[in-house]
Amino acid sequence: MSTPPITGTWPMRIESGLAAHFKQADGPSLPGVSWLVGIEHGDRTYHARVKALLAPDATRATRKDEGYQARTTMQYLAAEIANGWHPSQEREHTIHIGNPHGGVAKPWWRFW
Repeated sequence: MSTPPITGTWPMRIESGLAAHFKQADGPSLPGVSWLVGIEHGDRTYHARVKALLAPDATRATRKDEGYQARTTMQYLAAEIANGWHPSQEREHTIHIGNPHGGVAKPWWRFW
């Protein structure tokens, strides 16, 4: 998968992703991807792992769109950095990814 890096003060890139179903303490497992994101700042490269779980109402298109999921993950990390988090601080990151805003949910079935 080739996801364009997010640039700026903290350029980011997806280094790897592991798709799986992740156990939840309060219910059934949820599908998602554990992303490893490389974050550069100056001459240092930091790494953050983000567990991106798919919302129960995520469409089939959203579930298949790894680029959208990766971009959403990097946007989340950019927002965390903007809010004062530094990538050198160890943290468990978990987000829930829903359908893109403005996207039309199409039924999986079709009348012929």
